[in-house]
Amino acid sequence: TPKPRVLELCLVRHGQSEGNLAYRRAGEGDSSLYSGPFMDRHSSMWRLTDRGRREARAAGDWLREHGPAYDAFYTSEYLRAMESAALLAMPDARWYCEPNCRERDWGEWDLARPTDKKRSENSRQHRAGLYFAPAGGESLAAVILRVDLILNYLHERYAGQRVLMVCHGELMWAFRLRFEKLTQVQFRDMADKARGDERIHNGSILRYTREDPENGSLGHSFRHVQLATPGHKDVAKRRPPWRAFRPASYSNADLLAEVNRFPNIYRSSLDEPGRLPLEKLVPGLPDEAR
Repeated sequence: TPKPRVLELCLVRHGQSEGNLAYRRAGEGDSSLYSGPFMDRHSSMWRLTDRGRREARAAGDWLREHGPAYDAFYTSEYLRAMESAALLAMPDARWYCEPNCRERDWGEWDLARPTDKKRSENSRQHRAGLYFAPAGGESLAAVILRVDLILNYLHERYAGQRVLMVCHGELMWAFRLRFEKLTQVQFRDMADKARGDERIHNGSILRYTREDPENGSLGHSFRHVQLATPGHKDVAKRRPPWRAFRPASYSNADLLAEVNRFPNIYRSSLDEPGRLPLEKLVPGLPDEAR
């Protein structure tokens, strides 16, 4: 018997927060916002800026015009998400605050300016990609485990229904990785797209549905995705088409093709620099075996 599943999951990123503003300004050379009461709050307590409130209201306008009626409403318990959820002004919404919808834990990077991030940590982030976790923080791969907990709960409780959730950019990427079965290599390949065409902006809306937008037929799993940014100056970002997708799977040849993009550094333990002669590694080895 097929497992019951949610019909549609709509994820909304919160509007611009105080932290988003401070970090952007610091990246432009002005770190003055990293001072006073701002430094005494955990990032979970950041509020929206005026721009963030406009983005949240724009997302609500878009959902009421282009989205369906939703059956359940969830939000991260971080203040910026709760404020965004309220400003969506969804009719008759009753919101549940869910700790597992929280932002990725950035550990020691929680209140870090761009210049505070040690060069060695930036290098480690580049090497580790999907598996990088700042000191005391959480990797994106670990966030996927929280996504699985959320999905198991929602599928069991809201089978055949539509769920709206206000959350965070990193959590939305974790949902993408889970639904589309993207590998760590594909995640690396998408870095440029994540900063460009597929960027999840503040106030962006990411919808996954089992219902074919063209003919209304239902699939067993999510098969169509739409990423919209209502306040964007580009109309294509405001009114994007649905995109059909299939979770990635691989033949034996596909796996090897992916692996072979990364040449061997060492082909054998005996090929390592400074290796010992074989007779010292295996004492008493017959001459014919050397």
